[in-house]
Amino acid sequence: MAIIQGKDGACVLPSGNAALINTWSATFSHVVNDFTSFGNTGMVRQLGLPDIQGSAGGFMETGSSKDIALFGSEESSKIGQHTIGAAGAAMTLTIASGCTIVFSAIIDTISINSAVAGDASVTFNFQMSDANGATVAWDD
Repeated sequence: MAIIQGKDGACVLPSGNAALINTWSATFSHVVNDFTSFGNTGMVRQLGLPDIQGSAGGFMETGSSKDIALFGSEESSKIGQHTIGAAGAAMTLTIASGCTIVFSAIIDTISINSAVAGDASVTFNFQMSDANGATVAWDD
């Protein structure tokens, strides 16, 4: 058994969003359906559809292939997945070599920051948008 270290992680964002990513986090959950009815003496719940939500952060880059898809972009070809009505696009979260989670996602929020100390950071919040759910590969 090997211990996984964070330095082996990676994140590939949906197209139209580029940055030097150095952190990501994801929450894996299920919708909880309440089937409690008259006569029950306790709550009756069942798990429903799975969901993934999270964020990825890092530093902004410049260059024609390094755009961040902010809404209101003057160049429609660079709007990417951050447009009203946009469908999800491929996203890959890597924990370590051979350990990946691939799913279609939408970027719902982009937060940018520029500090006088020199860093210009960016955070992308994402939500799964995938009728087939995520594909998980785990190197045993």
